[in-house]
Amino acid sequence: MNTTTRKNQESDAEKKRHEGTAQRPEDKVPTYQEALDDAVEQSFPASDPIAPGVAEKAQREVSTPKDDKDWKLKPGSQRKP
Repeated sequence: MNTTTRKNQESDAEKKRHEGTAQRPEDKVPTYQEALDDAVEQSFPASDPIAPGVAEKAQREVSTPKDDKDWKLKPGSQRKP
């Protein structure tokens, strides 16, 4: 596979991820609740409270099969600075 083909595949995957049309769960932008669940899981059994930074980057309110009320996050909001 040449470099141009690989870059095109990566940009297509990134586009699908940002649009929310990716097929695999690990390729999708997580919702706020998913990011919060992940933060809680990664902090257990620590005694320090979690510090989820994604709350300030919520894009819009949505409903998911897991949570009646959730928030769609802006692409890239789960990345740490």
